[in-house]
Amino acid sequence: MAKRRDRRLAPGSNRSKEIVEPSTEQDQLGNSASSDRRLIIIFVIFFIVSPAISVLVYRIIYSPPPIPMDSFVFQGGLVKADVNYQEILTENSKASENTSRRHFTNPALAYITPWNSKGYELAKRFNSKFTHLSPIWYDLKSQGTSLILEGRHNADTGWISELRRSGDALVLPRVVLEAFPAEFLTKKKQRNKAINLIVTECKDMGYDGIVLESWSRWAAYGILHDPTMRNLALQFIKQLGHALHSESSAKNDKQRMQLVYVIGPPHSEKLQKHDFGLEDLRSLSNAVDGCSLVPLAIALGAWLTKYFLASISMEMILS
Repeated sequence: MAKRRDRRLAPGSNRSKEIVEPSTEQDQLGNSASSDRRLIIIFVIFFIVSPAISVLVYRIIYSPPPIPMDSFVFQGGLVKADVNYQEILTENSKASENTSRRHFTNPALAYITPWNSKGYELAKRFNSKFTHLSPIWYDLKSQGTSLILEGRHNADTGWISELRRSGDALVLPRVVLEAFPAEFLTKKKQRNKAINLIVTECKDMGYDGIVLESWSRWAAYGILHDPTMRNLALQFIKQLGHALHSESSAKNDKQRMQLVYVIGPPHSEKLQKHDFGLEDLRSLSNAVDGCSLVPLAIALGAWLTKYFLASISMEMILS
């Protein structure tokens, strides 16, 4: 009897397996399809949706503000491709009636020359348009074996006081380094003396730092071709920057004095050994608060041109 029951159960058992196995295959196919869908969704999210959102956010945050079409330059029809010299001569002395609203949100520096009295008045009038004002006042020169900082006689403390009352622009006089570089840079005592003269003058006169111009002088003396001298030059700028940053600004005790460094563009498409390049900029990134690029002065090879154009720029505040 037992044998008969075994024979009866055997076929039933096989039929049960035959019924179950197709169901298991369907489940496996379903799980595989579900897994594929998840992979596709993950791919779409990470490689399509996320980059699209990132681009959108970047454009919202970093896109430049729209140009205000109601600004003075647009109202006067000055923004166009075909500008002739006569229009520049006619419009150069005109300025916008808007003296406070800034359309340009980045830092803006203006030079004021002592031989152009109109520049002083325009600086006061348009104080709120600028973040930095740099009067052309000082020269650091060699005097025998020592150094002397000339230019205090140019400083106008009354004008600075008026600037403080009328706006928030920082006052950073320009200092041109005229000292003989071969001697100046190789002597630690002279470098320290120069830094002490500059920092002391800023503290005594209530400046917010300085604009330093030296690279063009060093290039003219031919010292920047020498890697050792170039390194000493960069070290001096860094040392000066750190010394200024250790002192409080005259305008705000919580703000440090600043150093803006004057640089020029390369003379040709390929950087020459004496040109200020990207590596120099990286080297000074923690020591300077900004760079003032003066393309016309270098391109024309005439420093007087720069001063002239700088004084004109104070008369051409158009927006």
